[in-house]
Formats: sequence, C-alpha cells, structure tokens
Amino acid sequence: MKTNTTYRQKDGSWQVIVSYKDGSRWRQKSRQGFATKREAREAEADILRQIKERPRPVDEALKDITLVQFCEIYLKGKPALARSTRFHYADAVKSLQDVGEMPVHTITYLHLQNAISGWNIASGTQVLYRTKLNALFKAAIKPYRIIKDNPMEDVAIVRDRQKKAKRVLTGDEIRQVLAANDMALHILYYTGLRKGELLALTWSDVDWRNSTLTVSKQYTNTGNGEWGNVPLKSKNGYREIPLPAVLVRELKRWHDSAPMDMSRRLFPTPCYTYKSIQQKLKKVSGDLTPHCLRHTYATQLLARGMDVQTVAALLGDDVKTVIITYIHYSDEMRKAAARNIEKIFAENF
Repeated sequence: MKTNTTYRQKDGSWQVIVSYKDGSRWRQKSRQGFATKREAREAEADILRQIKERPRPVDEALKDITLVQFCEIYLKGKPALARSTRFHYADAVKSLQDVGEMPVHTITYLHLQNAISGWNIASGTQVLYRTKLNALFKAAIKPYRIIKDNPMEDVAIVRDRQKKAKRVLTGDEIRQVLAANDMALHILYYTGLRKGELLALTWSDVDWRNSTLTVSKQYTNTGNGEWGNVPLKSKNGYREIPLPAVLVRELKRWHDSAPMDMSRRLFPTPCYTYKSIQQKLKKVSGDLTPHCLRHTYATQLLARGMDVQTVAALLGDDVKTVIITYIHYSDEMRKAAARNIEKIFAENF
C-alpha cells in the first residue's frame, strides 16, 4: 500500500497528514494539536495501523455497492424465492435506515447493533429480519466476495421477555363461529389451514372416499397486482389432512348447492371470501383473526394428547415450530397436568 506522510505546524501546534492510495484514489487521514513534532510522529504509527485494518472490499468491482443495491442483486440471483420472502429481505434492509445506504464493506458490527437496538417491532419480526440480514452478509462473503467477515454474526436482538400468548378461541367463541354457518370458517376451524391454503382449495383436493384434504398450493400475490395459486413455501406444507365427519357432510352440502366455477375452486372469489371471514370474526371478538383458528386447532389437538410430531405434520410445520409457537398452557392442559401430577406423586405413598 502506497502512503505518504507530511508534518506541518498549524495554529501553534503540529499536525500529521497521512495520504494513502485506496484502489485508484488517494485519500487522507490527519491529526493535529501535538505540542512537538515527535508526538506527531508517534501518532503516525497509529494512523497507519487504522488504515491497514480499515474495512476493504475483496472484489474491487463491488467496493462502492450499498446494502440496498446489493440486496437487489442478491434477490435477482434467487428467482425461485416467493414474493413475500423478497419483501422480507427488502423490509429488513429498510429497517436499518441510513445503514442501508452505506457501502457494504464499510458496515460494521456497531453500525448494525445500533440500528437493530432502535427497532420498535415485534420480536418475531426482529428474528425474521435478523435471519434475512445474516443471509445477505453471508452472501456478500461468498460468492460475491465483497467482504471477508460477517458483521451481522454477533449482532443480538432485544427479545420481548413477556411473550404474548397466541390467541385461542374460547368455547363460547367457537360456538359462535360455527353458528355463523360460514363454510370458510368451518374449514379453518376443523383443519387449521393457513388463509392462503384455504383460498387455493379446489374440489379435486377433497378425497370423499378417504375423507381427507390435500394441501398442495397457496393463493397469494404473484406480482404486478396479480393474484393466483403458487407452490407452498416448504416441503412440510405439502400434506393430507383427515377430515372429521361433520366437516365432510358440510362440504358435500356446499358442493351440491354452491354454483360451480370454471376453476373448480371451493371459493371462486378468494379476496371477497377472506374479507368476509375477517368481518364475521370481528363480530365474535374484535381481536380475532383467521390465524386464531389455526392456533385453536393446534392447541386442541395437543391438549387432547396428540403427539407433537403428528400435530406438526397436520399443520405443515416442523416440530420445533410447533413446540415454540403452540405449546402453551390452556385451562384444559393445566387441569390435565394437575390430575397427572397428583396421580404420579400419590403412587409414592
């Protein structure tokens, strides 16, 4: 590395100026206020060390690329990523505010930690954003060769220790939902489907003989204002769900009475259907969402003794997600635990 050092007196004190070549450009670092030239010389060594240890891009062709720009390049190289996942990457970078406009090779652990410490978003979203940012910086190391080390690796997020329990419907709320006589609500309650999986259903997904429902697609925004069916995000999502007899009877009545659509969808107007679901749930309770029915489905299965692995398969999740997301004490589970504990320890006496 080419360097050149100059000493000069200014305003009654000494100043040291170190010029160095950064790629094709000459840059400078200086310090002043030294009483003697000797002190200025001693400062030179520290400046040279800082210059040597400064963050530098491995690939000089990408040395000025910002994190925002790199995110765009990274996503272009991942054509198979779902639209929602692309939004998550872009939103994660946007959440860093000014850091996103910095050249990638100049971003340090401190920049990232300070930005993330200022997040005012849900814990789950923080985890999601950190995962996406970590993936970006890993890609910046390899294969893009912009940086040598991952500044995101040791960045910590501030978790909400008072984790909010998932909203599960009470017995009275379940009765009100079922009394609404809405096919979409009944399917969500009896199967635990996600909203996109529900709206993508076609009649060919219903196996009348075996009383099962095949989940193989989801209805979502496909880009440019268009909506339609797309593949599921993970292999766990592809599954068959057994249907209780009560739901099979309701589906048969729905099949025989509802006008048939060319697409053979259960719900020919998915967007309208989803708005209708939300409106009817709000009438039961203002804080209910369609996903609450999924939480209720999972909790009821676990509370009645179904093993976690089976519940995960029915939900299209992995076991870890089910344990973290759905296993929490309901009143029914508390009572069952109390009975079991009493029985276990009573046997000792």
